[in-house]
Amino acid sequence: MKIISIISILILCILLIMNYQDTAGVTILSSKIGQLLHITPKSITLNMSIYTLIIFLLGEISAIFFFAPLYLSLKEKYKAYKRELEKGSISNSTNESKIAVLENKITVLEKALDEALKQQKKDN
Repeated sequence: MKIISIISILILCILLIMNYQDTAGVTILSSKIGQLLHITPKSITLNMSIYTLIIFLLGEISAIFFFAPLYLSLKEKYKAYKRELEKGSISNSTNESKIAVLENKITVLEKALDEALKQQKKDN
């Protein structure tokens, strides 16, 4: 992902350097609409490199606003999934410790049963 960002910045720099001396005219209000509204037509003449930079920044901002909700929802889902995994691992370790305690109790009970059986045989 970083490589795509670096390549896009390099392409932007090349475009800015190539178009530094060119100009571009941007019409804000055309002459026909201006005549209908009785307003003088408006147009701006920009350096082409500034125009390219403005278009690039507007594209970046629109991409951020477009993908921000998706990113935030995926981040929330990831946190919830991570919490579930932690709960599962805690319950697994708790279950394992319970199993170990039960195995120890079974071993103690087996020894006690063997001793009781030996004691009963001696008494008979």
